[in-house]
Amino acid sequence: MNKLILLCFFILFHVHAIGQSKVGFFDKIMCKKLIGNGNELFYAGRTSEAMFTFKRAKLKNPYSWKANYSLAMSEFYLRSYISAQQNIITAKKLAGPKGDGELYYMLGRIHHTLNKVDSAKVYYMKSRELFGKRIAKDYDLDMLIQQCDFVSKEHENGVLNLRKPFSRKINTKYEEYGAILVYGGKCLYYTGRQPETTGNNMNPDDQKFFEDIYMANWDEKSKNWVVNIEKMEDYNTEGFDALNFVSRNGKYGLITINTSASSEKTTSSSELYEFEVDEEDSSWYVEKINRETINTSYFEGAATITDSLFDEDESYVQTMYFVTDRKGDKSLTDIYSAQRIDDVWGEAKVESALNSLGRETTPFVTGDGKYIFFSSDALPGMGGYDVYYCENLGGNWGPPVNLGASVNTVNDDTHFQYYPELKKAVISGINNFDGYFSYDVFQIDLENSDFPFLK
Repeated sequence: MNKLILLCFFILFHVHAIGQSKVGFFDKIMCKKLIGNGNELFYAGRTSEAMFTFKRAKLKNPYSWKANYSLAMSEFYLRSYISAQQNIITAKKLAGPKGDGELYYMLGRIHHTLNKVDSAKVYYMKSRELFGKRIAKDYDLDMLIQQCDFVSKEHENGVLNLRKPFSRKINTKYEEYGAILVYGGKCLYYTGRQPETTGNNMNPDDQKFFEDIYMANWDEKSKNWVVNIEKMEDYNTEGFDALNFVSRNGKYGLITINTSASSEKTTSSSELYEFEVDEEDSSWYVEKINRETINTSYFEGAATITDSLFDEDESYVQTMYFVTDRKGDKSLTDIYSAQRIDDVWGEAKVESALNSLGRETTPFVTGDGKYIFFSSDALPGMGGYDVYYCENLGGNWGPPVNLGASVNTVNDDTHFQYYPELKKAVISGINNFDGYFSYDVFQIDLENSDFPFLK
């Protein structure tokens, strides 16, 4: 038996050695050069170009574990997870004992994203061992291992995810997110990055189209959504347009607009706008929020606002929450707030209780201001962005609570909005459609849930 095992090993090694020998010297040199060029593109944010460069490197030398690893890395960040898994496994086999911490880190990330948390944890632990404590901390490996444990515990407790994707009338192979329901759930707004985007502009970094706002109406006869393409034509710019919030009656809303990369250039970065609906013709009157501490030269977006409430002086008071990267050198993106009293905006301030040293995004506050929901990638969770909520306790936000596996997944989960009158919520996240992974919008039936904010 031992002789047979040795013979099989010899044959495999011999075949591998023959394959390696067929790769010419200049092809090996060119492979290394292409990997270097690809890395420059990747770290410059030009991920799609980097992926094609790494593919060329692999063609030059298919036995280079670094070419396979680099290709898997770029595919991972472009959400081509199945191909990324195939290439990273090949890289591991080719690397053998030469595999380093980065290889096992990427093995963990890819398996984690595919919800294979048991193997992901093994790879993370190996990566941590190879990196050592200091570098492992930079890669957040302890947090990633905790996320795997969180997911395993939720699975052991039998927690089932409640989300259901909107129909393929809404979700396409492109990106859709930021769903908003109005008029009793019969009207749907969402943001998409589709080919017919206004201006037909494409982001060179990720090779995806700019954002546009879309609207759809529920058709009782077909029991499906009907997208109204023309409805939003007057409000989409040639830049990035994302609808953040619409009041339940559909009369008021908040939009993020960024035309700095388009020919229009009406904004210097992403800025917050609000709109009111004209009662006579239902048109939107869109206007920038002119308060220097709200709209700055940095990114501002993902705004939400409470209903008009009365204070002790009988004034109308609303509180808007939004995301900004103005302190990005310390804490990436944070949630800020600003009060509007009798239609006058006050100074924006950071909401320290809601923010971590990582990224917080897409807040949603209930009309009465009692609960706020948001996504974070640095609080204890399942992986990527998870959705959390905080309760307003005597004017201060309580600790963040993870919504768990009934709402969250191992991938990014954002744009959560809750509709108590409908007993449902909406959320955005990664959807696997025949092996193609993209951002889609989902509904969540909360009828039988027991979250505290439902009581």
